[in-house]
Amino acid sequence: MSKYRKEQNFLVKHALNLHLNQKTYVKNLYPCYLGILFIGKISPSILEKLKFQIKLVFDSFFFDITFIREKNLDTCLNNLYTKEEFNLLDRTLTKVILYPTNNFYSIIKIQMSEKNLAIGLGLTNLPIYSSSDEKLLFLFGEANLKHNCAIISTHNLLNFYKSETAENRIIKEAIHEIGHLILGPEHCFNDNCVMRFSANIEEIDSKSNHLCEKCKSELENIRTTNNF
Repeated sequence: MSKYRKEQNFLVKHALNLHLNQKTYVKNLYPCYLGILFIGKISPSILEKLKFQIKLVFDSFFFDITFIREKNLDTCLNNLYTKEEFNLLDRTLTKVILYPTNNFYSIIKIQMSEKNLAIGLGLTNLPIYSSSDEKLLFLFGEANLKHNCAIISTHNLLNFYKSETAENRIIKEAIHEIGHLILGPEHCFNDNCVMRFSANIEEIDSKSNHLCEKCKSELENIRTTNNF
């Protein structure tokens, strides 16, 4: 059986078998390796800015940040458990196809295994909904703590008039989800902290792309525990 066919079978078999229990997860040992994967149509121009900001916020937590490769959502998963919904974050109120987060986690986990990465981050232009709670539609991002990976959707983050605004939103969401993988599932209550929950675009734009002092302190505790 070809490697491609084996990968297809793995994806179909495991697309809905990645458990999303946020209370049970294995804590990483740091420093470690982080991989970034583009799934769908994402401009590579964001990559260097994203890597720079991640290194800035999570200083010395990663030996290296690797761009894995660009990849389209496999044909076998393209229509698997998708749903059509009105985009409530779009004033046009048009219906679009949403993809479950587990489909992306399956792809990311394969790449993490092949590249021996501790954490995997996927970016996609496709709209997503949560496999753990199907009522959570049009997510900006989601982290799977048990499997040490996260997915960011740029679908509602893009600003066609100001590309810098869109890039800042993507960077904030990426740092936010990586923050969950390192710090845990809780959100911060500091209005300016990147770990604050954002229910809409305006709340993303209003917060910084940095951690508050409390979250920095938690990060330092992890650094102390891992002796680096």
